[in-house]
Amino acid sequence: MLQPRTEHRFVRPSWDCVRCGDPWPCAQARADLVEQFDPADIPLTAYLSAALFEALNDHVVRSRPVPSDLHDRILGWIRQVQP
Repeated sequence: MLQPRTEHRFVRPSWDCVRCGDPWPCAQARADLVEQFDPADIPLTAYLSAALFEALNDHVVRSRPVPSDLHDRILGWIRQVQP
């Protein structure tokens, strides 16, 4: 998996930001991701899609309920920043 240059990364299995504790990707992680990747480019979508898959897997393997906003939180936000 790609590793963006940011201190605001997810911690497993909670999928909260290791730096600020907010649900990942937090506001700063999103800003850092947009700065490092063009939001319309495939690499950002691929990275976030892989993260979403891993988050879903973490919840299923641990028999934890999947948050209803998980898709929107991890992947859905990039539609809002695309030109």
